[in-house]
Parts: sequence; C-alpha cells; structure tokens
Amino acid sequence: MAKKLILADTSIPIDFFRKTNKAHSKLVALVQKGYSISISAITEYEIYSGTTPEQVDY
Repeated sequence: MAKKLILADTSIPIDFFRKTNKAHSKLVALVQKGYSISISAITEYEIYSGTTPEQVDY
C-alpha cells in the first residue's frame, strides 16, 4: 500500500505547537492514520514569521 501524503496548511502545525498534550493534535492523528505530512514554503515562512527567537531551535 502506498503512503498517503498530505500537504498541511498552516493550521495543522500551529495546532500541534499550541497543544499542551501533543497526542491530541491533528498532526499526530494524521500520522497515526498513516499519512506523511509535508508543508509548503509559504507555510514554513508563516510559522517562522510568527515565532519568537526563544521558540526557534537553530
């Protein structure tokens, strides 16, 4: 069976980052269902532009 690939919009990783209990995030639920997750360059930009220097792990 081929892996299922999803291009996640910004809301999916933001939901993951904001949840205290990461196991209840949409991202984890999708991975548990067998999906591979990908994000666009625009989503990556939106995530990094919304973070503080303390939140970024270089």
